[in-house]
Amino acid sequence: MKKLFLLLLVFAMVIPAFAEIKVTGNAPTVSGGINASGINDGTKKAFDKAIDELNEQLKIFKNPDKFLQSMANSSVYSSHGATTRGYSGYKLFSATIGPMVGLQLPTDFLSIYNDLDSLFDSLEKDGDIKLGLSPNALNANIGLSMGILKFLPERLGFIKRNNLYVGLRVGYFNLPEIDLGDDSKLNYNNFTFGFTANYQLIPSISLVGLITWRGVNLGSGLIYNRSTLGFGITVDDIKESVGQYEGRNVSVVLKDPKASVNLNTSTCTIPLEANTAIKLLIFNIPFGIGADLSFGKTTLGAGADAKINFENLPSTYKVTPGNIVANGELSNSPSFFNFKIMTGFGLTAGPVVVDIPITYYPEYGYNFGLTIGIVF
Repeated sequence: MKKLFLLLLVFAMVIPAFAEIKVTGNAPTVSGGINASGINDGTKKAFDKAIDELNEQLKIFKNPDKFLQSMANSSVYSSHGATTRGYSGYKLFSATIGPMVGLQLPTDFLSIYNDLDSLFDSLEKDGDIKLGLSPNALNANIGLSMGILKFLPERLGFIKRNNLYVGLRVGYFNLPEIDLGDDSKLNYNNFTFGFTANYQLIPSISLVGLITWRGVNLGSGLIYNRSTLGFGITVDDIKESVGQYEGRNVSVVLKDPKASVNLNTSTCTIPLEANTAIKLLIFNIPFGIGADLSFGKTTLGAGADAKINFENLPSTYKVTPGNIVANGELSNSPSFFNFKIMTGFGLTAGPVVVDIPITYYPEYGYNFGLTIGIVF
């Protein structure tokens, strides 16, 4: 059960459902009957006890600093969708689409399954975990060779116009609300927008026969990535005794308590990259190193609601309704400097390219994607 639970945490994006929700509220009051003040005193005590029980039902994470930073980091990692690593040096333009997933894991990707039990124990003990997930399901990237703009100067200092490429990256995805059962619901949306620039420092060189070294390409840009992940859950009704009044056992009831958690992540990334690739027949193997300079934050917000009713209250009393609210907000920023090693595997057939980009970030960060497009 522990392994299944943590697998859901990693891959099903239900992590925020278990973040701390601190619920407070105001007890309902009565007036117009015998000993109304006594009922109000009993109601206040019963209501406070019900609120404590509600908080216990909702509380797992104690102080999710690592989790919030990991979610911000994964947003940075996933902002590189529809990339064309290893396909630089084209003459006119490129147009690609594809998904990208960013992961921040608490341990190495290859050993995480064997470590699930210890990770779950650590989560229970520390109330926090270094774990983040950011899927960018649909991205488009348009690149343009500045060499076709003949009206521009051929050189600007050491920069040759023919070796410079600019790009526009856009991504959007809106997942309809998903019913997870047990009155739990999940929703997710994502938006990416950015500009990139690449410079072919060393041109491609044909080595032997059908083997080509694609030279060295330097890249940078500015990419904004925003995502919102929401989770709603209904927990068990809570009933607490107020006392006996006019021969009746009066209780206060929190009916259908609902809690919602929202993770809002906004990051800006400045990639600094040096890429190369080897083309063998139709196969393309890229390799690169670089770093992502990152700004922004992930914010955790919560909401709560419930119907607050009296049970067995005599009709002689007039009721002023109470309410419950979730308060407090937590946030954390991504790591500023994210060194990365880039590789992958690609295929080419004329202008058509298919690429599987993979990036490793130290401290167990990753991105995985699929790029399909044309390069002329």
